Amino acid sequence: MSAREDVAVSKLQLDLCLLGAPTLSSSAGQLPVSPSALTLCAYLALAPGYERSREVAAAHLYADSPVPAARRRLSTAIWRLRTEVRDIAGVDLVTTAARNRVGLSSAVQVSVDATTFEQLVSSALQRPPADLTRADANQLASAVDLHRGCLIEACDDEWVLADRNRLENLYLSALDHLIVFHGAQGSPSAVSRFGELALALEPLREDIHRHLMTAYAINGRDDLVERQFERCRRTLLEELGADPMPETIALYSRLRCPDRTAAAPPLAALVADLERARRDVGRLAAIVERALDHLRHLA
Repeated sequence: MSAREDVAVSKLQLDLCLLGAPTLSSSAGQLPVSPSALTLCAYLALAPGYERSREVAAAHLYADSPVPAARRRLSTAIWRLRTEVRDIAGVDLVTTAARNRVGLSSAVQVSVDATTFEQLVSSALQRPPADLTRADANQLASAVDLHRGCLIEACDDEWVLADRNRLENLYLSALDHLIVFHGAQGSPSAVSRFGELALALEPLREDIHRHLMTAYAINGRDDLVERQFERCRRTLLEELGADPMPETIALYSRLRCPDRTAAAPPLAALVADLERARRDVGRLAAIVERALDHLRHLA
């Protein structure tokens, strides 16, 4: 290989998207890589600059197979990843130079969206939401845009779960920071956008509902405060058969009627009490109906 060709190979850039459905792309477009090869590529990319033990890799990737079969499946996946990328891009993406170890070749630059996402959020999340700058918020928004779904969403193997949970927590924290920031900036549309993304992932998180209500109240949108509380109440009732937490009800009461005297009962508390009473009546009615059915059969 000539020096010019060597430089060209060393500068090859591949983009590996792991947030959502995994894809591997070059400047020419998405590479048609087989699922087993793509999973191996993802596994190796989550340990950048580090070659993994073949024994450990086989155990992680093929935990459902006996050890000999897992080794064979790993060898097949390595061969597929190596040949499929080489046939398309003309480079060897996999290195097995070290004995019994496997990793991604340092001759190829692989950009991983999950890594970029984590880099973008890490510095901004070190500050409380109230201390975010506009640059911080833009950085968090860029990270949120990268999040197309959970890490390697079709894979539920144990090796991916810790990283997935960590990134999902960072994603929710980024959204929470953005909700608070844009609420203080007077942008209810941005608050709604980031709030919807957060609740799509964690609809039962009352702290997110509370932050949304607060942001709407700051912007004078009592209608949205009312709607958000009702959505929170209805979701909890349908999913858990429970009422909002006392702090959620208290916040709603303060936001809707900030001048209410302490002696006046909060409307939200009355609503919650009536909802509990309605459910109790429903349960009692069901008990009575079953008792009547039993008596009818005896008669």
